[in-house]
Amino acid sequence: MRRIALFLVALLLSVTLVSVPASAFNGFQLTTSSVGNFTLTDENNSEMKFSDMTEDIVVVSFFFTRCTDVCPIITQNLKMVQQQIPDEIAEDVGFVSITLDPRHDTPEVMNDYMSLHGVEWPHLTGNSTELADVWSRFGMAVQEIVTDPHDDNMSDMDGQIHHSSVVYTNENGTSMELMFLPTGMTLTTAAADEAGWSLNTSESQFGTMVNGINGYDSPEDWSWWWSLKVFNETSEGWEDSPVGVDSVNALEEQHIAWFSSQANASLLMAPVGEDPSVQVVFPDNTTAFTNVSGFTGYHLTQGAFDGAEIDVDISDSSFGHFLNSINGVSAPADWSWWWELHTWNQTNMTWEDSQVGMDLLDDPMTIAWAPNSTDNSAIPAPGFATIEATECSGNGWIMGSGQNAHCMCDAGYEWAEDDMLRCVQIISEEPEYTVGHSTITYILDDEKKPRVSWLSDKWLPEEFVEDIVTLAEKEGLIEIESEGIPSIGFILSVVMISMAAISLRAKSE
Repeated sequence: MRRIALFLVALLLSVTLVSVPASAFNGFQLTTSSVGNFTLTDENNSEMKFSDMTEDIVVVSFFFTRCTDVCPIITQNLKMVQQQIPDEIAEDVGFVSITLDPRHDTPEVMNDYMSLHGVEWPHLTGNSTELADVWSRFGMAVQEIVTDPHDDNMSDMDGQIHHSSVVYTNENGTSMELMFLPTGMTLTTAAADEAGWSLNTSESQFGTMVNGINGYDSPEDWSWWWSLKVFNETSEGWEDSPVGVDSVNALEEQHIAWFSSQANASLLMAPVGEDPSVQVVFPDNTTAFTNVSGFTGYHLTQGAFDGAEIDVDISDSSFGHFLNSINGVSAPADWSWWWELHTWNQTNMTWEDSQVGMDLLDDPMTIAWAPNSTDNSAIPAPGFATIEATECSGNGWIMGSGQNAHCMCDAGYEWAEDDMLRCVQIISEEPEYTVGHSTITYILDDEKKPRVSWLSDKWLPEEFVEDIVTLAEKEGLIEIESEGIPSIGFILSVVMISMAAISLRAKSE
């Protein structure tokens, strides 16, 4: 009996020595093999092997510099992660970002991106073959999507085919016609004007950034941000926009939403009504919604000039929007001339001075801007786009009329020498494209095995840091300190040991 009791004591002692497993990861836990070694080119145009990352823990993210939505957010989040890592393991954690757009992201371009965001960890690029191999190792789905710089079938808000345009006659009398294709930013601005929301926006090399709506400005620490959503009519659900707000075609994506990243996603509701709409979920979980019945002369002006990459300065006053300058040319201080708004009279087929400001022109088809000294007859009639095989060599359409007629050539084509009514192929020019991609950020161990993954940009830096610390504990980089408070298991074990000893003593006596 003494031997049995001693065995029980030893068994219970062994139980007390078993450590409690570490807490679960906040992100998605992985059990995959090592991604192995590979060689790419860093932002300094130097060859870098993945094995050069000698840290025990490596954070791997994917980005591309033309991305205006999730990529900058992830970069800023990782910047905060790097700053919040405990000092005792800071040197054990490395970071690396790998491009998804090798054709555009040269070392020089990546350097500019790093400077813009204030980060210093390696950013890698390479040729498409090299990167395709790396992407596959991490399970990244990447696809180049060729885009057309124009749309042959431009529809209005009700789906009717038309060709809204702005005719622009400069101070020298030269005219051109600018086609209008509303973007997500145009739709956002129109909704804000209709609903009375205030907008805080800024321009960067990556396009328009929406920083604030109705006084809710995203903070500098990126603890939350305004995320752009588009409504998928097929699945009848909201999705992260794959492109920036300037690249959203509002004729195809007629319902968009601005969602605070820290708000409750379930508050996003299905669009109501047939008109295009904009929905907002604020950081305090309050919501706003408005339908956009149509665009005004202001939206038409802003959208057409933005699409043509012609700088236009429009200010907002108590009397509405006022056009100050076009292409850097402002009216003189003595007001000897000014930029005047004109409307097209379809019945008389003539231009007329607008009797109202651009904000009061509802759903205008065609307008014109010209110095007020310009005779209306000198402004060319709008040239409505028609696609015929005989026009522009079958590779574009004619815009304008008379001496101002010229081709709008298709992508990959340009004017023939000394002939603006013919389009010839540009042999060397590559088609425009965007990048469709999955968005995953990984935490790897010292064997280069992905251990944790985080999807999209829907994560908090502090939770990401917790996962790094958890992995560091699992890897023995951090000693798990006891808090000095006995566990329930330990107390029960001591009690059982004591009882066994008492029983042993009683029986021996």
